[in-house]
Amino acid sequence: MVTVLGLEVGSLLSGAVITETVFARPGIGKLIVDSIQSKDFTVVQGGVLFVAVVYVVVNLAVDVSYGFLDPRIRVS
Repeated sequence: MVTVLGLEVGSLLSGAVITETVFARPGIGKLIVDSIQSKDFTVVQGGVLFVAVVYVVVNLAVDVSYGFLDPRIRVS
């Protein structure tokens, strides 16, 4: 269950691009799309790096939480 929730964060981040663009809501997804359209590649790189770091940190938190949630998993 925890793994699925962690992976859903990636889906939410990718879905944010589509949702923010369609409904014209401000956010990281709209920022990346607007930057692509205006050819501002440094902002695109920063936005993609931010999304990637958030995804990695969430997956790291999921992996660390296994030790707390399942008593069978311990570092020996």
